[in-house]
Amino acid sequence: MKKAEKHGILLRSTLIAAACFLVVAALYFAGLFTYFENKTYDRRMVFASQYKEPADEIFFIEVDQASITWAQETYGWGWPWPREAYGRMIDFFAAGGAKSVAFDILYTEPSLYGDEDDEALARAERDSGIVVMPLNIMVEYGESGNDEDKKETLQFPVDVIRDGAAMLGNVTSLMDDDDIIRRGRLEYVYDGVAYPTLGTAPVFLQGEEAYLDDVPRLKDGSVLLRYQRSLDDYCPYSAYDVLDSYDMWLEGDEGFLVPEDFEDAYVYVAYYGPGLYDTCSTPVSQVFPGVGVHITTLDNYLTDSFMTRAPEWAVVFWIALLSLLGAGAVSLASKRHSQKGTVAFMALGFLTGALLSVGLPYLLFVKGIHLALIAPAAAFLLSFLVSVVFSMSVEGKQKRFIKAAFSQCLSKDVVNQIMNDPSSFTLGGRKFQMTAIFTDIEKFSSFSELLTAGELGCLLNFYLTRMSEIIISVHGTVDKYEGDAIVAFTGAPVEMKDHAARACSAAIRMKKAEIELNEEIRAVAASEKPAGMEDELYSAFRVMVANKKMIFTRIGLNSGEMIAGYFGSQNKKNYTMMGNNVNLASRLEGVNKQYHTGGILISEATRDLLDESFIVRSLDRVRVVNVNKPIRLYELLDEKSDFTDMNQTALASYVSEWEAAFALFEAGRHDEAYAAFTALHEKRPDDGVVSYYMKLEERFFLKGAVPGEHDDAGVAYEEDGVFRLLQK
Repeated sequence: MKKAEKHGILLRSTLIAAACFLVVAALYFAGLFTYFENKTYDRRMVFASQYKEPADEIFFIEVDQASITWAQETYGWGWPWPREAYGRMIDFFAAGGAKSVAFDILYTEPSLYGDEDDEALARAERDSGIVVMPLNIMVEYGESGNDEDKKETLQFPVDVIRDGAAMLGNVTSLMDDDDIIRRGRLEYVYDGVAYPTLGTAPVFLQGEEAYLDDVPRLKDGSVLLRYQRSLDDYCPYSAYDVLDSYDMWLEGDEGFLVPEDFEDAYVYVAYYGPGLYDTCSTPVSQVFPGVGVHITTLDNYLTDSFMTRAPEWAVVFWIALLSLLGAGAVSLASKRHSQKGTVAFMALGFLTGALLSVGLPYLLFVKGIHLALIAPAAAFLLSFLVSVVFSMSVEGKQKRFIKAAFSQCLSKDVVNQIMNDPSSFTLGGRKFQMTAIFTDIEKFSSFSELLTAGELGCLLNFYLTRMSEIIISVHGTVDKYEGDAIVAFTGAPVEMKDHAARACSAAIRMKKAEIELNEEIRAVAASEKPAGMEDELYSAFRVMVANKKMIFTRIGLNSGEMIAGYFGSQNKKNYTMMGNNVNLASRLEGVNKQYHTGGILISEATRDLLDESFIVRSLDRVRVVNVNKPIRLYELLDEKSDFTDMNQTALASYVSEWEAAFALFEAGRHDEAYAAFTALHEKRPDDGVVSYYMKLEERFFLKGAVPGEHDDAGVAYEEDGVFRLLQK
């Protein structure tokens, strides 16, 4: 791929990435991804919860249905329990050295069992000095329903319980717009007074509230909570376990639990029976006990595991990076050398981007960092898709251009190969190892004297169509037509290692097709005009036969480095070839006339690229016009078939005899060479090459002379044994 093309692709991908980045960043800051981001946040929370270890110091006491049934049977308590029951629990925990006991049970109304019952709970509160009681915030909206018309009222426990508590904690949760609790409060300011939440009250109770300043907070002062899979992770015990163990402790016996089990513990007590406790939606559960939010807050403080939201600049950078990755993946894929490679590389790029845009946010989430997922992933996807669409559009134009440019001069297989691998075709010149093919019809000017313009055109179309099909069938490229001449090549625009063999095969097949054409011309001319044949073509056939004209094609082939590409003006371009090696092939086509060959001359460079599947014979070392370096000429005679052919066997034997005779000629043993040429002539009187050398012997070498520039021999013999050709 050319440097300019690479720069063009790089610029295109950069512009696409920049545009996609701006679109996605604008949508991100407008909040259009918030809903979907929250959903992926919840999925990540569920995933990350399996890697989160709970705080060992937190205990959860469940006032569940089993406890209610047990208390009815054991104490005769109905529901609700007397508040004395919770006083007993406080005494039990305090005796073991618990740091705090937080209740998620509202005591806003006096006990049904009388003032003494409230006093029993208050006494336990005062004696322990570690009890946190809840306060609730009631929010009422006016007719407008707006926040400006909002009225908040605090609900405290009854006075005696409120006064006995060591600390009050707010139990009002902070919900997002979709009513899911992802964030928590560390405190709540009401009328100038800061109230800790039920989750942070134990921290305040320990005098550690200053440490909360180090907690990562959001702009509104809230914190991102990191949840466990369920409350069962926090040493849950049924209330009856505590009450039964309390009774045995009073009697001096050891129950299922002992007070020392709660040394330095943070205990939460809440209703946990069906229909008794409040539920909320959290990332890990749609039915999550409300007390779990407060337990999670304290857990995150104790384990230093509050979630940290990645800063906005990091999100913006991540969006930009994935935008570049999306466009870059497609750009890199477009540089592959085959369609399969492009698709595979594009799929790999998409999977890489998808894994990064999803995998990194998940991995960071496990580490406690919330990096936006949806917006960056959308940036990658948008950038990738736009790049694919743009690439397909460009590639579609390129393929249509290639198909239009080559469908008339290349085989469908090669056209499809180029279209499947556009990188194999480039505009402008490119160096190839290839073989140039030049053909020309001998004495074609004499045809034009006999035929009308219409007849001549029909005859040329008849001939050029058949010959061009042969060139195209070997994956050759028809460069152009120059009257009756065909200029073609193999080895471009798709590289071919066997370009020489393909060109030689085409040349041999063209000569055999020539025989068939001449036979067809004679047969048609001798009969009625076939149905569907043009009148002028039929007339041309009859004129040719009447004047004893036959088609004889001369072909010149040369191999080597040449430049092939699309050249021309802005308005008209052709895919063509150029270079010294091209010119040599053109010269060889004309040299056939000098040596009276069967029609095909190939250069030494072409011969060196052929294997033994071709039958060739050696000719002179020559200097062509305007080229000083001598080359060996070879006449291409036939291509060996896959099965035994008597004619080819005889030809191979004949060529072997020729090589022996020609070796004598080059060695200067002209009497012997002439005798050998004579023997060959007797075997094949129509061999023009043998006749040519016999005449050279007779006119010059047998007389002790050599052909010169003024001898009308077409060649001049030079001192180094090379024949200099005098005609192009």
